[in-house]
Amino acid sequence: MDPSSTTDPSKRIIRIIVVTITALVALVVFWPKAQERFAPAPARALVAIQPEGSDTAVVGPVAIEPGQDFTLHAVLEAEGRGGEPVYYTEAPVLEIGGERIDGEALQRWDRPWVVKIFWFTVEGPAPYVEVKDLEHIDRVAFTEYFHLEWPLVWSVPGRLESRFDQSLARNGSVAGRRPFGTQRYQVRIELFEDEENLTPKLRLTSPGGSALPEGAADFPTVYAGYPGPAGPASLAFGLTQIEPVESSNTEMLRRLTELTRSRASFTRLPLIREVIEAAGRSSEDLTWTEVDLEAGPLWAGSTKAVSSAKARPVEVARGDLLRAGGRVVILYQDQGALGRLDREDLCFDYEQGARVLPVSDVFEGEGLLELAVLHGGAGGSE
Repeated sequence: MDPSSTTDPSKRIIRIIVVTITALVALVVFWPKAQERFAPAPARALVAIQPEGSDTAVVGPVAIEPGQDFTLHAVLEAEGRGGEPVYYTEAPVLEIGGERIDGEALQRWDRPWVVKIFWFTVEGPAPYVEVKDLEHIDRVAFTEYFHLEWPLVWSVPGRLESRFDQSLARNGSVAGRRPFGTQRYQVRIELFEDEENLTPKLRLTSPGGSALPEGAADFPTVYAGYPGPAGPASLAFGLTQIEPVESSNTEMLRRLTELTRSRASFTRLPLIREVIEAAGRSSEDLTWTEVDLEAGPLWAGSTKAVSSAKARPVEVARGDLLRAGGRVVILYQDQGALGRLDREDLCFDYEQGARVLPVSDVFEGEGLLELAVLHGGAGGSE
């Protein structure tokens, strides 16, 4: 027998081991790249909003109660094999365009690329802007405001505060975290091949300021408003107030009314009309009653109001109107003498930006004020 035709068994085993190890190394090195080649292709970034108590995160506007917590979820939509969409997110269930999405269509991110999430609010340029003409209105642009203090993760607790709340507080507005208002959100998702890379391989950003005001109806927005006439009044917070220098331009007023109703921005007179309409009333049928805040009416629902109902038929609640001259404010909260409307109570004021002020900061000095009751007997003294 030819000796060359025989093989040393030990050498054969070594060759098998070497080949096996080489194959395993190649699999470890190249399989993730091969797998990634056939994985769903990232297509767009979305923001989903999940109110506390709900199992569904909505891609679009969401209405919540004042003070209700909510979570913002980043969503990376990808195109899977066969064209079926896959949504990478930490949301338990998604709703997009009224369609419920769950099950295998939702996945947690488990791919080799490193993901970084950046969160923004989308806001107007300032608390208060004056405009001269229609072109000036269209130049009031929305911008994205990056929140460095928010974690760079897939899901974050939502906040309603606007970037100009602090400047309004310096101008007298009651400071603190407000539980009501309107806020819009944007997310940017960046994908990196590894942690050491400074430049992302792919960057996807959800709609931002350029989509507004035209896209306001579908934009990821939280509306936290009170019921009744206080609803429009509270939803103005977080928005830019736009006021015309000249109020006789009918087309300008029409445009500003549209922006107020869409919650893109607000203008004082259209907003006050909305407050009145929310009570099922019109400005023409309002009854204005003179009140003395030194011995003011009682807040509806208070113990004093119940016990003194016959002696004091006039009661006030959140959403009612108070005025002197051309200055009109909307009652917000009992803050002074418990159960009685006085100058220490809080109101919504829209002189130059939406602010929460004590009544005394708006109407200084002595004298009677005029009250228009809108609440129709409903409570509002919280």
